[in-house]
Amino acid sequence: MKTKRNHAFTLIELLVVITIIAILAGLAVPAYNIIQRMANQTRGVNNARQVILAMKLFSKDHNSQYPDSVSNPLTGSLAQNANDAFRLMIQEKIVTDERIFGCPAGFTPDGNIGQRPNCGNALMPGENHWAMTAGQTDTAEGNMPLVYENTASLSWPPLWNADAAGQIAPGRAWSGGKIIIGRNDGSVAVEALAGQKGMVGPQIMTGGMNLFTQASEGMPQRILPVVFGNAVINDPIGPLREIPPPTVNGMPPPLAGVQGVPASLPPAGL
Repeated sequence: MKTKRNHAFTLIELLVVITIIAILAGLAVPAYNIIQRMANQTRGVNNARQVILAMKLFSKDHNSQYPDSVSNPLTGSLAQNANDAFRLMIQEKIVTDERIFGCPAGFTPDGNIGQRPNCGNALMPGENHWAMTAGQTDTAEGNMPLVYENTASLSWPPLWNADAAGQIAPGRAWSGGKIIIGRNDGSVAVEALAGQKGMVGPQIMTGGMNLFTQASEGMPQRILPVVFGNAVINDPIGPLREIPPPTVNGMPPPLAGVQGVPASLPPAGL
């Protein structure tokens, strides 16, 4: 008569199985992180697109002007930062959900705007992720960067902190040295910066320009920063800078210690 035998894993077989599981887990975690980052970037792109669409709708009732150029009837003043500008669109019911002003892995609003008409809880410090270029209109240059992730500087072009990738911190970039930029024509994309470490600006194009300086034809623009905590973004490299003509080889020398920023002349008055 045949007897039934119980087969048990040997120590070697058990170690092999554990090793295979560890290898698979090691491969799965980075893949999951990449997929999660791409999903978050897609949501961020969609939010930026909605913000620009709201600005376009606002401009239809305000002679093509965006909210930063229109005096707030409740305060009697112009926006001092991007939070102020975007809050005006909430007050005028162009935007009904403040959460479009957030970004995954970035500053995120809680959805509580407070009582109308003031909407005093809308876009409180730390609830707006998007900086914007001031003084633009619906009829301005289509490729002008209009709404983009909050910056680490107020220079033109702005800078981002690539070392803070993956953190919820002012001026941080995505891993790999990338940021989300929305243009005045309504297009939004994830754009690569000039580097993946330190304070970096947009990639330099042929002729020494970048997305920001090319759209502004060498004229520095004013950036409306976000408000976080009890302060706004400070500029670590000084005031706005003019963009000088290219050198003989077509590439201006970079600003010392900063990637992606052309050399500067003395600050221009605004």
